[in-house]
Amino acid sequence: MKSLFSILLTIFASAQVAFSQMILNRDTSLIFKESGLQFSSALSGGINAGQFSNIDLNLDGIMDLVVFDKSGNKLSPFVNDNGTFVYAPRYRKNFPALHDWALLTDYNCDGRNDIFTYSSGGMAVYLNTSNNELEFTQITSLVLSDYGANNLNIYISPVDIPAITDVDYDGDLDVLTFSILGGFIEYHKNLSMELYGTCDSLTFELSESCWGLFYEGLNSYILNCPNCQCPQLTPNNLSNTKQKHAGSTLLAIDIDNDNDKDLILGDVSYNNLNLLINGGDNQNAIMVAVDSIFPQNHNNTIAADIHVYPASYYLDVTNDGIKDLVVSTNSKSNSENFESCWLYKNTGQNTLPIFDLVQKDFLQVDMIELGTSAFPTFYDYNNDGLKDLVIGNYGYYNPNNDPISSLALFENVGNDSIPEYNLINRDWLGLSTTNLNTQLNIPALNLSPTFGDIDGDNNKDLIIGDANGKLHLFTNIGNGNFQLAAPNYQNIDIGQFAQPQLIDVNRDGLTDLIIGEQDGTINFLPNSGSINSPIFDTIITNWGGIDIDQSLISTGFSNPTLYDSSGIYQLFVGSFSGSIYQFTNIDNNLGGQFTLVTSTANTIWDGGKSAIAIADINDDNQADIIIGNLSGGISYFTSDSVVNDTNTISISLHPIQDAKISIFPNPTKRNLTIISNSKGVVQIRNLLGRTIYTTIKDENKLDINLSNIPKGIYIIQLNKSINKLIIE
Repeated sequence: MKSLFSILLTIFASAQVAFSQMILNRDTSLIFKESGLQFSSALSGGINAGQFSNIDLNLDGIMDLVVFDKSGNKLSPFVNDNGTFVYAPRYRKNFPALHDWALLTDYNCDGRNDIFTYSSGGMAVYLNTSNNELEFTQITSLVLSDYGANNLNIYISPVDIPAITDVDYDGDLDVLTFSILGGFIEYHKNLSMELYGTCDSLTFELSESCWGLFYEGLNSYILNCPNCQCPQLTPNNLSNTKQKHAGSTLLAIDIDNDNDKDLILGDVSYNNLNLLINGGDNQNAIMVAVDSIFPQNHNNTIAADIHVYPASYYLDVTNDGIKDLVVSTNSKSNSENFESCWLYKNTGQNTLPIFDLVQKDFLQVDMIELGTSAFPTFYDYNNDGLKDLVIGNYGYYNPNNDPISSLALFENVGNDSIPEYNLINRDWLGLSTTNLNTQLNIPALNLSPTFGDIDGDNNKDLIIGDANGKLHLFTNIGNGNFQLAAPNYQNIDIGQFAQPQLIDVNRDGLTDLIIGEQDGTINFLPNSGSINSPIFDTIITNWGGIDIDQSLISTGFSNPTLYDSSGIYQLFVGSFSGSIYQFTNIDNNLGGQFTLVTSTANTIWDGGKSAIAIADINDDNQADIIIGNLSGGISYFTSDSVVNDTNTISISLHPIQDAKISIFPNPTKRNLTIISNSKGVVQIRNLLGRTIYTTIKDENKLDINLSNIPKGIYIIQLNKSINKLIIE
């Protein structure tokens, strides 16, 4: 039997299903502030384990800056604008895909820095072939060297950072790297000048197997090792016993102006930098002394103290023509992630530097930096009609314990059309000290928030997922306040790294749950209770047949966001790789296989472990997207079209009016009032006839909060009375 709804809608026969892409546009102009100060590069995405290099991005003859973040393999370009580094993500597309490490330096002496980067146990090289715009061409996927019997790739571990520099001062770039067995440094001499009289070739031979005549253990050194034979150990130096090389970072510079390369090393599992002084010359290096508190002994500055595996970079970032020292971590995890970019300004010369620590958060101070990982969601916490922003994280580095996980609250202090965000609390609700992990009686890690009304009081409650796969319920008690109601909510446990979203999936008027998890699948928990008393007693695993990143890695870390676009659901899923997956064919197919579609969302990449929040924050009736990443930062995208896969339907609405019913305001942005003598069930349907909201009217007046319903045209029905409803 035809429904009353279908009888009342006249749908033209020419109606057709249309598929149009959601066109996303990166926008770095969105204003963010903290304590009254505006972040100059708010949306540059955070830094965990930065690797720093100079390059001319816009070809204006002035050196700019790129930061390659080993954590997530994210490259962030910064243009030098009159001495200030301004985030310029448009140049990211000009770079090849990079991973593990990347160093930029000029090997062919044309004044343009080229790319050296990790590749299959060695390194690849990309020549800077820029003409009218920044461009790179791969020269080799593996740099080879003459080992005597044959040519083999120069071995470089993915966890090491080599030194690529002119060791012998003949004008071409050589390579210093630890041997595959570790301990000794191999010197691969570039023969470009000797063979061709120019510096533009990459022709190497293994010149020395123990350059500098020293052996490196675990943050310890044995000096005077001619022919790679170290002196016999005595009881006094047993502590320096040879130990297996586990990982080191190298920087070779002339620090004492004697025309040879000294060496700065950082070791995995240690927090200090070691300076090894070259007492030989540029043809025969001999390390004669070790300074384990570098650079403290220079200008009485403090020693580098980077928790876990420091790395150092020598480049001009203060725009005075003199190279400075930037120290960061080379560890992908378990490292300082909020103040991990120490800048030592060089007040001396390039070959006789004097280092002075000026800040520990170089570039980070100018960006939204929430430690490790960022899980954004929109929520109007102060009921002013503007969408505020709440961002959870895996945590800030804590030197003595687990990371400190928290929620950051960004208040929207702009207006309907021009949002502006003020970071008012980095530990909103005090969750960093709330013992949500009831088993160990400690705070939980990896806090992923979602808001939705699950108790029928028209106020959005808060559910937080954590690293242990558990959920925690905070009820909304009004005035922006929440109360912990149920840790380990309903004993839900999806395994590891729960990423929840509260949303009415099956459109029955009850708020359901979908939860992403570490293995890359998504769980669907339909609400089998009531509006006032939810019950999540069923977990449908592998919902939609989704298993993200399965072809890349076994752990996808799915982060789902189901978005209602004009009455049709689209599913966007963030992932460990940073790719964003978009799925359609969801409505009326909740038990089936969803359809993976190709769209511009798939081309967006802003670092690993992507997490997505979608809402219209500028009142243009189009989706806006905030994307969080592994580096603890965010990016922002506007769209110039409605989210795709919508039904194009021409309708002529002839509502049955009840003279005794009054609905206002209509159009409305948030609240709706119904006045009528009639009592009964109130239903709101989209233009496809699907019920998206249901409530009971048992008094003459009913107030409805529509903030959960997207903008669009709807049908509202009370008994037999039907009206068109416009939500703006």
